[in-house]
Amino acid sequence: MSNKFYHKYQEALEAHGYTVDEAGCVRDAFGNQSAAEDAWGNVQCKDPNVTRICQEVEAAPKKPSSKKAKKEEPEYEETLEMVRARDKNGHFIADDPSTPDVNEAWVVKTVKKVIKKN
Repeated sequence: MSNKFYHKYQEALEAHGYTVDEAGCVRDAFGNQSAAEDAWGNVQCKDPNVTRICQEVEAAPKKPSSKKAKKEEPEYEETLEMVRARDKNGHFIADDPSTPDVNEAWVVKTVKKVIKKN
């Protein structure tokens, strides 16, 4: 099928009782030509209903194309890891030797890892 002007409105026109042939001519239920495109790409329309239907299709919100691959949200696995503690500037915090068992230089942090799909 060639890319004629009225082919992009074919579904909406056919829902209203019109037919669109391969040459891009729009015909009403009686077979009368309502609109067409000539060999130079000029569009002529005698039927105001065809114009209204085409305008409604243009004004309608576009549906997302099913052809495009939808980005899937990756799955994460959360694990706890011991990491070096840092201050607000990003520098490592030193361990305070005056405390007996607490090690301030290390903290427990939740880490998200992406789960690969097979």
